[in-house]
Amino acid sequence: MNIFRHTMKKIPVILLILVLVLCLLGFRATFASSAAQLELVEQKDLKGKEQIILKKAGETVISTQLPIQILLATDRLALYSQGYDSLKKDRGDVTGYGSLKVSKNLSFHFNDYWTILTDGFQIEREVRVIGTERAGFASRIMFTPSDVYTKNRTCLFVPGMIYGDAQFLPTSAIGGTDNFKGSKTNIFIREDRMSAPLFGIYFTGSHHSLALLNPSPNGQTTEKESHNLLPTVLTDARFQFGSIGVQIEHGSLRIGYCYPGNEGEITYKGDIYPGGHLKQWRRRFHPVIDGFTHTYCIRIIVDSPDSFSSFYTEMWREAWKVLNPNINRQNISLIKRSILTALASQVELNGRYSGLPNWVDAYKGGVNFTDRKAVLGFTGKNLESARFLLRGADEKWNRDSVDMRKKALNIIASFLNIKMNPPAATGFNLDNGAPVIALPHKKQIYLRSLGDGFKALAYAYLDEQRRGKVHKKWLNWMKKFAGWLLNQQNEKGGFPRSWQPSTGLVAEKSTLSSYQAVPFLILLTQITGQSKYLDAAIKAAEVSWTSSQKYGQFIGGTIDNPNVLDKEAATLSLEAYLLLYEHTGNKKWLVRSKTAANFAETWIYIWNVPMPIDESNHLLQWKKGNSTVGLQLISTGHSLVDMYMAFNADEFAKLYRYTGDNHYLQVARILLHNTKAMTAISGREFDLRGAGWQQEHWSLAPPRGFGLHRGWLPWVATSQLNGIYGIEDLGDDLKKKLLWQ
Repeated sequence: MNIFRHTMKKIPVILLILVLVLCLLGFRATFASSAAQLELVEQKDLKGKEQIILKKAGETVISTQLPIQILLATDRLALYSQGYDSLKKDRGDVTGYGSLKVSKNLSFHFNDYWTILTDGFQIEREVRVIGTERAGFASRIMFTPSDVYTKNRTCLFVPGMIYGDAQFLPTSAIGGTDNFKGSKTNIFIREDRMSAPLFGIYFTGSHHSLALLNPSPNGQTTEKESHNLLPTVLTDARFQFGSIGVQIEHGSLRIGYCYPGNEGEITYKGDIYPGGHLKQWRRRFHPVIDGFTHTYCIRIIVDSPDSFSSFYTEMWREAWKVLNPNINRQNISLIKRSILTALASQVELNGRYSGLPNWVDAYKGGVNFTDRKAVLGFTGKNLESARFLLRGADEKWNRDSVDMRKKALNIIASFLNIKMNPPAATGFNLDNGAPVIALPHKKQIYLRSLGDGFKALAYAYLDEQRRGKVHKKWLNWMKKFAGWLLNQQNEKGGFPRSWQPSTGLVAEKSTLSSYQAVPFLILLTQITGQSKYLDAAIKAAEVSWTSSQKYGQFIGGTIDNPNVLDKEAATLSLEAYLLLYEHTGNKKWLVRSKTAANFAETWIYIWNVPMPIDESNHLLQWKKGNSTVGLQLISTGHSLVDMYMAFNADEFAKLYRYTGDNHYLQVARILLHNTKAMTAISGREFDLRGAGWQQEHWSLAPPRGFGLHRGWLPWVATSQLNGIYGIEDLGDDLKKKLLWQ
């Protein structure tokens, strides 16, 4: 009996060991079978030169007929290509050798080491110049997928630039419809223009996909190259960036990598859309000097995802895993205090009117100039500023809490004078109180501006209510606007993108931005308990989702860009869907939140783009030594970057809490910490006005390290504060994981 009992006690342990052993064997078998499915096959071309084919389960996935390619620039541009002279195979890996002879005295020696991976393969390439000539060169490798290219069934993915097809891109942008005019298309893009050096292709018919990734980007450039905005041919040994892209000709598609980076047939001059698009090649080469060697590594990833959004999400996460972006830890409490102090310092009071100017020169040596508009939402964020000044007034460290609270209340009181049924304006002139709109030249009032402002006021109302303070005038103003807004909703649930001031006549009928009304309507439901606002919010969210978002495309977030793909469309949708999930408990909104988040995070730089090696740090606006990990591209059609998604640090943290997916926690850390890399604090003021100041935007593509101006706008402060306060509100356990304080 004792033996039986002793044996029974051991059974759970024995079973656990057996399960673990079986799981381990199963994992090893799965890993082995996955690896065994992929093989590199060598064969000879018609000229007897060696070429390589990747096969999966015996079927060809991708091939390279002429892996050795040289672009040679003399007084003309010439392309030379051939197969390998010989191949050496070792346990599935292959080394390809080749000598490409250009002339009697000039050749290029290639040494390519191919390695099979579980999800594709990697190539480490070395090219050595034999001979000297007054010329420049770039090496290239191109691959042909086995799937047949068709325009309607082939989706392209470049993070922050191209998501599917040209439909929602500016026509003259990289990847826009102008790329596809004629029988031949080239879309080659510099790595520094990409949030990750990644280019993917998804075939909707077969669900096959492949992506080309640079797993170890360098990105170095020079001052001359960075400021060469009207592209001329440049040759320099210090160029360390490549370009990734596709060629489409006569129904055939090829994907490839060029080093150093040749970009075209469309490039950007550096201006914001539409002035910066050039249908030209930006040619960059290394010098043709005897013994000069360049090396690079690329990876091809193959997969079979069930949808385009699944494809780009999986490819992005693979890039994240490979590039492993570092957290640039910041003193968040000090930064919050600095930002609040700087924000409060810009509040102006002029008679009955109080507010923050829409633009202030952030450079301490700059001109004393401000944009005199005080705007409630995008981009002036006056009501959002007031919300956070109210929160800042409650901070224990704040010796000016009474003054800060007074400033916040004055701002809100000033905006209550604006008629909102229909909206007459989105702000006022700080000097004379005259009504203004965010973009006077557009002569439109945008749903985005209204949504930003009223959402912020609703949050402030709830914050104050929790303090035991009720603001009936705020609520009456919000309800008047909401009454008008509900009358603008069409039968399907959509809201127009914009209206004419005062008349309320629709200016832009597109309902792709309907998600922008959702947070305010949900918050008003919480305040009033009236279901009509929630019903309207759900209808608006549904029409937003079914229009394009269910296909992984988010459109129309910003008002100063065309109605195109941009990151703010996804971040605003993420906020809306999370609020709906929290308010209704319906898990479909959590699923949609994840889709919005997965799109939004692909705009975040997850590799460090170095500033030009010989550029003066004094002149640079993004200073050397500060990692660019965490910056985000803004919109398709240009390559400017900002820190806007600091706003969403708490929302990614919530996704981690709701899903248990640790990746979202990593994103939240990047958005909380790395987005403060160029926020001035005491002892680290850069060349800005002082602690708490930050420039609005920069560029990591030419002109690298510079923006179009050195201005600060209120949204720069409020985006940072929204993420910080949002994380503080999540509770101590999650806050500790994010703050490390």
